[in-house]
Amino acid sequence: MSKTICSLMVMIIAAVLGFFLGIPLGSGIGGAILFSLIAGIACIVYAIEQIGKSK
Repeated sequence: MSKTICSLMVMIIAAVLGFFLGIPLGSGIGGAILFSLIAGIACIVYAIEQIGKSK
């Protein structure tokens, strides 16, 4: 599976999780955005580290 597809799947799962965790706090969409943003940044950092290791 492509690294891009895996990253998108991680971000979608994080968004769904953030949505349901944000509902009790009063902001489901805010939780989804926050969790997907954090997951996206983590995927970027992971990809950069993998490029550094392959050289």
